Amino acid sequence: MRALVCLVALGCSSVSVLAQAPARDTPAAAVGTAVIRGRVIAADNRHPLARVEVRAVSGPLKVNKAVLTDANGRYTITELPAGKISVASNKINYVRANYGQTRALGPGTPVDLANGQVLEGINFALQRTGVIAGRILDEVGDPVADVQVMPGRYVYFNGERRLQNAGASASTNDLGEYRVFGIPPGTYVVSATLRNFNMGTDSTDRTAYAPTYYPGTGNISEAQRMTVAAGQTITGINLTLMPIVAARISGVALDSLGRPMTGGFVNLMSLAGMMTSGGGQILADGTFTIGGVTPGGYTLRASPQSQSDEVALMEISVTGSDIADLQVVSAKPSSIRGRVVFEPGSVKPPAATALRLTASHPNAIGTMPGNAAAKDDWTFEIKAGAGRVLIRANVFGAEDWRVNRVVVNDTDVTDSGIDLPANATIENVVVEMTTRHAQISGTVTDAAGALVRDCVVVVFAQDPQRWTSQTRYVVSSRPDPENLFHLRLPAGDYFAVAFEEPDTSTPFNDPDVLNQLRDRAIKISIGDAAPTKLALKLSEPPVF
Repeated sequence: MRALVCLVALGCSSVSVLAQAPARDTPAAAVGTAVIRGRVIAADNRHPLARVEVRAVSGPLKVNKAVLTDANGRYTITELPAGKISVASNKINYVRANYGQTRALGPGTPVDLANGQVLEGINFALQRTGVIAGRILDEVGDPVADVQVMPGRYVYFNGERRLQNAGASASTNDLGEYRVFGIPPGTYVVSATLRNFNMGTDSTDRTAYAPTYYPGTGNISEAQRMTVAAGQTITGINLTLMPIVAARISGVALDSLGRPMTGGFVNLMSLAGMMTSGGGQILADGTFTIGGVTPGGYTLRASPQSQSDEVALMEISVTGSDIADLQVVSAKPSSIRGRVVFEPGSVKPPAATALRLTASHPNAIGTMPGNAAAKDDWTFEIKAGAGRVLIRANVFGAEDWRVNRVVVNDTDVTDSGIDLPANATIENVVVEMTTRHAQISGTVTDAAGALVRDCVVVVFAQDPQRWTSQTRYVVSSRPDPENLFHLRLPAGDYFAVAFEEPDTSTPFNDPDVLNQLRDRAIKISIGDAAPTKLALKLSEPPVF
């Protein structure tokens, strides 16, 4: 999900030079003569912070240059061109900060440089990231070691709302104590899962503990969210694990020729998103046993030991009872063959090596996606797992080109996808590329008529049938340093809305969120020809 390194802006003065930019920086298009100097300190004790990355960025000026602060927290970025440049700072266990921001994780204000100018005092006071701490006990009140504690956030993925690890986690010690650090500001659900060392073995021990969510429930829908502010330490988040009887899953795994998948592996992938996966090895006769499985929905994935591209997938639901005599059979990847065509016009088609085609499964977990480069004659072959797939194409270094339609035997399958059978080949797929796009730009103002940059703009189809996973008809953007937002999407009828974003984890593609936004949005119709300009009023954010 998201990086756990963050920052906040505040002032202090400075003057000194600092370290060389990291090797990964993108060089500026032209060397300038302006200089930015400043100092970075810790907000809590005002001590200088060394080795903070301070980065100057400007898309229009092609600037992306960074340095590290010295032992006194000072930095200097040299050879910058004239123009508007954004400055940000970044250090592990601190909240990332943009210069001029008015809230943690908010957008900053670019500085305006002139040729030869030395701009002093671009300073930062960084706040620490958050901490959640507590103890994990068993049903009789004894501490439990090796429990994995994770803060999670809801996402809308593959057509479902799921809880996903937010990046930070910790394990309990021998006293049952844990301390999760490096948490950026936001709203989280805390879960505790005991590492199941019997999972993947044929153990007779049927005791296990269900994943437990704060304040003490095994039902994820009853989990309580908690808000962590920058620099906040929340203690006393204690949980008691709930004992359950674990299930055993057993069966046989065969390859596409019906032979035992000897020496391969089976893995369970939880559909809940927060639980760790488990599995085991397939024996010589193709049989497998996975013990210690807690209730929930899973995808069972079996794969050979060899470098074969065969995979077997099966969705199963564990309710507490054993599941026996499963038979999972792998299949070779299917093929999708076709060609790429480019709309005639003044824009020259890119090199074939710059175009990459993908075939993804919008509503499946564990299914093998496919990707392939176009050949010199613009034909392609993508190998992917069976199921419904969406075909997309990306052109690197020539962003004007985008997919217009994907056609199979004169049928438009751009958004409906292709039903790809097992061990089959789909021919005559045509991917049409175009440089014509529905262009939307505009501004957002508050109730007083002032321009707003710290907000999010969402434009989504009026037809709820298009609120699907990986849809092209739901897009979001934020105003740039010039207070303008920009979007591209297919022609059609849409809703458009803007609102402040108190929590950056809000999933804008979730139908529950879109239903709320629909009542606050304006209706627009856009075409391929003339760009659409919008003037949006700031509205209330959705509740999620």
